[in-house]
Amino acid sequence: MKRPLTPQEKKALSLENDRRNVVAESQWGGRDAIAKRKQWVTQSHRKAVHQELSSLSGGVPADPEAVESAVAATRRHNWRKQPDVPLKEALLLRRSRKPEGSSNDP
Repeated sequence: MKRPLTPQEKKALSLENDRRNVVAESQWGGRDAIAKRKQWVTQSHRKAVHQELSSLSGGVPADPEAVESAVAATRRHNWRKQPDVPLKEALLLRRSRKPEGSSNDP
């Protein structure tokens, strides 16, 4: 049977396992920004493919191999969410950014 954890051990595990967003957005704004950024990547790729296909067609049926190679040649924008950092690191970052004279510590 596993022994129960002490409060100090629970706190240490919490500081390691809990994650925080340290990018410039708030956690609620980040949710919207992530979804919008993913949407932008997909929409911009679809637009680039559509523009490539419309320039190829020109009223005459295009060669299927040319269409396929043109679509494959359009580059997709690359974007990935930055991973959240452990709470321990987030607290250290917050303390390092805080002015020296402030009285209330987090």
